Amino acid sequence: MPSYTRLALMIASFPVCGVLAAAAPGVIATWSFDDGGALNKIAGGPAGKVERARPADGHAGKALVFEDWSVKNYLKPDPRVATRVVVPHDARLNPAPPFRVTAWIYPTADPVYYGGIVEKGQGYTSSYRLVLLRGLKLEGSLGDPRVSIKSASPITLNAWHEVALVTDGKSLTLMVDGAQAAQAALSAPPKPGSTDPLIVGERFTGSIDEVSLIAD
Repeated sequence: MPSYTRLALMIASFPVCGVLAAAAPGVIATWSFDDGGALNKIAGGPAGKVERARPADGHAGKALVFEDWSVKNYLKPDPRVATRVVVPHDARLNPAPPFRVTAWIYPTADPVYYGGIVEKGQGYTSSYRLVLLRGLKLEGSLGDPRVSIKSASPITLNAWHEVALVTDGKSLTLMVDGAQAAQAALSAPPKPGSTDPLIVGERFTGSIDEVSLIAD
């Protein structure tokens, strides 16, 4: 099965001499982190701000390295030292289905609680979340109505994995390395509506690369 992220990069226009071109229909955002920041490769799309995450070699080009803030001081964990990318709310980050969220991840530690990969909001009011759970299983969720699915098998540490959360409005599917890892039916088409920022890497330990949001 072709890589979701690479497919997104092929159908999107790419920067020439540092100038971003218009995106192909459906591609909302591609944050490659190749510049050490969180520039959106799609012209006019929302960019993010890197907070304390550092650049390193990635799956393709550069990635960003994150660390769970709760392990830096077990007695008094301080979320103010979180390493993450914050993308301010933009209505385009709440697409109507069908859409998918994809990323390449390289976890280096089992999360203490969870490691956020891509999160648009929290809890029952979130639009969508893709996280790594303790035990190294992936979980994906949609809000309104709330549906959550989890992979049956853990992923491995210190290796690159492609993960994707996919909805066609009738079902929610979790993909890991090109294979279906979980799926659930939706009782109604989801209506993503969170006005919270989109966050990449909150409490995640390891590298994240090539994050994309694609409305199919």
